[in-house]
Amino acid sequence: MSARRRAALVLTLALVVALALSACGLDQTSPTPTPEPVDTGPILAASPTVDPLMPEGDGNLGESVGASNPTLAGLPAEGQQLEDPPTFTPQPTAAFLPLMISASDGLVLQATFYNSPDPFAPLVIMLHQVGGSRADWEPLAQRLQAAGYAVLTLDLRGYGQTGGAVNWSLAQSDVAAVIGLVQAMDDVDTSHLVLVGASIGANLALNACADMSGCAAAVLLSPGLDYRGITTSDAMVRLGVRPTLIVASEGDDNNPADSLTLDGMAQGDHQLVVLTGAGHGTAMFNADPALLEQIVQWIGARVALPQ
Repeated sequence: MSARRRAALVLTLALVVALALSACGLDQTSPTPTPEPVDTGPILAASPTVDPLMPEGDGNLGESVGASNPTLAGLPAEGQQLEDPPTFTPQPTAAFLPLMISASDGLVLQATFYNSPDPFAPLVIMLHQVGGSRADWEPLAQRLQAAGYAVLTLDLRGYGQTGGAVNWSLAQSDVAAVIGLVQAMDDVDTSHLVLVGASIGANLALNACADMSGCAAAVLLSPGLDYRGITTSDAMVRLGVRPTLIVASEGDDNNPADSLTLDGMAQGDHQLVVLTGAGHGTAMFNADPALLEQIVQWIGARVALPQ
């Protein structure tokens, strides 16, 4: 049999078998088998984990492409805070505050406000003597502040940091400007002011207190009946029954004579303290340090602090 006849016979037999299987309802289609993996070489063992070595550079972020920065893992996402914000604690109010007060002629008066630890505390205003400044009152101001009072000390025109020319007529309007400023404050009790003065400052304090309904008491160190045209006898009458403390020293020129006269004119609660050889005005604090506490106690007994 030739090769051609043999191939035709095989093809015929294949068709007969296919027809027979189809007749029996059998599907000659079979699933495609999954190919076996081809062995391409030996399997390599896993390499051990090691600490990566960062490329050398100047440390700037992003300098080395592909290098990881371990610190970035601990940084927050964009818009997220590094940590919870701390609880806000308000700063304490300053104990001493410089003040600048405009006088009627435009001169800027320099003052210091001693803040009270108590809200709406009574305010004590202090006026210095000739040749002095608001620094003379610091020992008494600090004690009154510690007791709970607010205090304002002033450099009168021509003295201390205020400067300008000395003018005692304008000084009276300066004190009125100061009182007008403090009456506008919301955190002090300006309905119970205390005016304290030394020498000519005592004369200014007495006149200012006498002409203001909100003044509750006056403390006068070495006052005079007439200092540089500022008189006190008429002011003592206008003061009425409001409490007055007068302190003077023997051998101080017109004192204690003038102080005795003024004390005799007082109509209400009044006290006169006469020291021996203690000097004039605020100089008496150095000669008799107990005077500081005596003044604090006197004010405390007459001008009450808020409860």
